[in-house]
Order: sequence, then structure tokens, then C-alpha cells
Amino acid sequence: MSAPDGGTPDQGSGPDPGGVPWQDDVSRQDDVPRPEGVDDRRARGLGGVLRQEEFSVRDAVGGPRGIAESVAPTLLFVVLFVVTRSVAVAAIVAVAVVVVALVVRLVQRQSPQTVLGGLIGVALGAVLALRSGDGTDFYAPGIAINAVALVLLVVSVLARRPLIGLVVGALDPRVEDWAQDPDARRVYTRATWLFAGLYAAKLAVQVPLLLAGQVAAMGVAKLAMGLPLFAVVAYLVWLMHRALLARRAARSQDGPAHRAG
Repeated sequence: MSAPDGGTPDQGSGPDPGGVPWQDDVSRQDDVPRPEGVDDRRARGLGGVLRQEEFSVRDAVGGPRGIAESVAPTLLFVVLFVVTRSVAVAAIVAVAVVVVALVVRLVQRQSPQTVLGGLIGVALGAVLALRSGDGTDFYAPGIAINAVALVLLVVSVLARRPLIGLVVGALDPRVEDWAQDPDARRVYTRATWLFAGLYAAKLAVQVPLLLAGQVAAMGVAKLAMGLPLFAVVAYLVWLMHRALLARRAARSQDGPAHRAG
């Protein structure tokens, strides 16, 4: 999930079910083993930072290029709309900047996956805005994506297959057995609720602005609740993940000790 969105799910309930605050568990993160096959090189996005020993905001949000590619279309749309009051100018430039980013990645033989996803959303929003003449329609695809993401996250928890657990288990071989570990299931259920809260907050703020036709305010809200909030949630999930790894390492060490005694 790359950017792929205040407090942890446990913020109001204190420590985790084991009775140990997250910070205490995280302080033991150096004890977490790194088995063969775990690549600790710097990687981008949530999946990348979860495999790192130290959290990096830069990596979580995709680095400088990732930030530019994520922010530029919305920022240019808002600025140009405010300056020109022209939906056409703002929408066309927003699409053009994503196309340029895509071409640059292709020329440099880099993965265009994230840019392609952004291009589809921006292009669809531009078409809707051009057809209606209403600048707020530029944000409609993003609202729809947030709503779908929220539904998927909630349904995954209700189905007892939390989406964050599925994602992290596929990315980090150290927790590929998370579904059989009650502790891991609790952690990734909380992490999934945390992301669900992020998308719910986005909808709670942005839908009223969309319905009120507040083009500039909607753009500002989208930017403010995009990468910054994603970085906060990613950090909290990283803390939860590292704490889980530390507890699992401690349990694996206690097992042989008990058998030896």
C-alpha cells in the first residue's frame, strides 16, 4: 500500500492485550531476528518500511519522487483553478503532469505501476470535471476509492481475515503464519481498524466539501489528509508490527529454555 492513511486503536484502551505498552515492546526491536530471505534494503511504501529496523517517513511515502507524483496533480489543479477559475485548464494540466511522470519512469526503465494507478484516477476525475464544468467532480474518483477501501477493510475484519494481516503476511515472511497466531491476529485487526479510521476520516471531511462545491477547500483537505496522515498511520502500524515481532522472538526463546529446565 503505498501512498496507498492521530492515534492507535489502543489509544483509548492503553496497553496491548498482553499488558505491555507498545513502546516497551518496541524498545526490544533489536532482539528481533532477521531470517534469511528478509531483504532489509530500503524499500518504498508500507510493505517496505515494515521490513526495516528503523522507520523512515521518506520511504513510507515513496521518497521525494513518490511525494511529487502524489501531490503535484491535486496541487496544480487547486492552484490553477483558483487562479484561472477554469476547470478545463486545471484538469488538463493535472493530467499532463501525471503523463509526464509516467513517461519519465518508462524512459528510466522504472516500474510505472503507481503512476498508472494515479493516471487512471486523475484522468477519470478530469473527464468528469470537464463534462460537468464542476471542479469538485475532479475529486469524485478519490472519494469513491476511499469509500471502497473503507468497506473492504471493515468487511475483512468482520470476516476475521483483516486486510492488513493479509498484506503484511504476504510481504514479510516472518509473519506469514499470522493467521494461526492469536496475538498476530489481534495486532493486524487493530492495524486494519486504524486504516479504516483513516479512510472514514477522509470521507467525513471531504464528502461535505464535495457536496458544498468547495473546490479549493476540497483540494487542501485532500492534500492534508493524504501523505501526512498516511505517514502517521504507517508509523503506528510499524510500531505494532515491530512489537509483535519482539514478542514472538521472546516466546521462541522461552520455549527452549522451559524445555531445557
